[in-house]
Amino acid sequence: MRLNAILKSHCPHCLEGEVFDTFMKMNETCAVCDIKFEREDGYFMMSVFIGYVMAVAALLPIAIYLYANNASATWYLLALLPTLLLLSPAIFHYARILWLHIDELLDPRRQE
Repeated sequence: MRLNAILKSHCPHCLEGEVFDTFMKMNETCAVCDIKFEREDGYFMMSVFIGYVMAVAALLPIAIYLYANNASATWYLLALLPTLLLLSPAIFHYARILWLHIDELLDPRRQE
């Protein structure tokens, strides 16, 4: 159930409401349960670290392949930079979603 909510970018509390209005713009509150997504200033800083892990996980297989084939630094740039640029919006989006769901599991919210 929760995995489905993560994949669909749904609210971590009710698992129904949409977290994002557009792919890169978050709603302030859930339309279904009215939970405020950002608990405090700097709340989404932890999602930055989750984003780092996601980026490394996405780029590491490419880097290992290039390393195994003795690729030059130019090939690293040509392969890794465009991949990172293409994945950055999805990493931003899902890092925030994952952080919301992890935080909800660790510290459940009460409806206001």
